[in-house]
Amino acid sequence: MIARRPATRADLEFLYRLMRESLGPYVVETYGPWDEAAQCERFLRETLVETHEVVELDGEPVGCLCTSSWRDALKLHRVFLLPAAQGRGIGTQLVREVLAAGHATGRPVRLRVLRVNPARRLYERLGFKVTSESATHFEMEHPA
Repeated sequence: MIARRPATRADLEFLYRLMRESLGPYVVETYGPWDEAAQCERFLRETLVETHEVVELDGEPVGCLCTSSWRDALKLHRVFLLPAAQGRGIGTQLVREVLAAGHATGRPVRLRVLRVNPARRLYERLGFKVTSESATHFEMEHPA
């Protein structure tokens, strides 16, 4: 069973490991070798624990979800899953829940994804469209 719970400071180590394991290969492909100290410092500086939910499968943490609510959109910042939990429909379920929340308030859902991240295919299957791009990222939106 999939459940979500608010993240706490005690989850910071898990959230960092999750980011490293799920996003790390795409960071390396995009920017070059992983600098553990720099990545950890950046993670601690930019991560607001209170905006995260820990995703659990049968009571074990396997991922996280991070969104923010803006006047004009709901933003999906992070949907990370440990590699062992990927490909099981969990990410699809989480993104659909975010879409439902955005649509319930009449707002589009927006996100940013690394160009090399295969999660882009999931977002496209769920109806997201690229609205802009840079050398490293795609900005995507699902209309309200």
